[in-house]
Amino acid sequence: MKTIKLSLSVVCLFFTFNTYSQDTPTTIKQNKLNTTIGLGLGLDYGGIGANILYYPVDQIGLFGGVGYAFAGAGFNVGAKFRLNAKKESPKIGPYLIGMYGYNAAIAVKNASKFNKLFYGPTFGFGVDFKPKNKDRNGYWSLALLVPIRSSDVNQYIDDLKNKEGIEFENELLPIGFSIGYRIKID
Repeated sequence: MKTIKLSLSVVCLFFTFNTYSQDTPTTIKQNKLNTTIGLGLGLDYGGIGANILYYPVDQIGLFGGVGYAFAGAGFNVGAKFRLNAKKESPKIGPYLIGMYGYNAAIAVKNASKFNKLFYGPTFGFGVDFKPKNKDRNGYWSLALLVPIRSSDVNQYIDDLKNKEGIEFENELLPIGFSIGYRIKID
């Protein structure tokens, strides 16, 4: 619970500083890219899955993703903050991302009864980029993600090792990656 409160406080503080750092009054422009759907891999896609992203204003997009996360169905909801949204149709667009949903999947071979998903906040940064071809309705999105996992994840792994005799071939990575292709639908 502490990590969720801390995470939400950091996000609110970031948006507060960004809002009050403007020297001149700004107006919110009508967004030209309102809704996209993406297929990809990563926490923001629910694992291997799909993601829908809606921009109510140029800089901030709200999304939801659902997919297969090896231990079951994963989901995430969150926000994407574009850093250069004021530029007219940028070829490369960096962004910050924050979400809540699945951020760890424990999948045990030949013993699916021990499979478990864990949920919590995840933060990161990424870049959207458009290919050089003439496809104006699609673009690639890449991100580096940092999941904030609770101690329950390590405790569950330790319990599986000590009580069930399960050996793990792979450790959980402290970071995650995301890649997907997005298409404008609106």
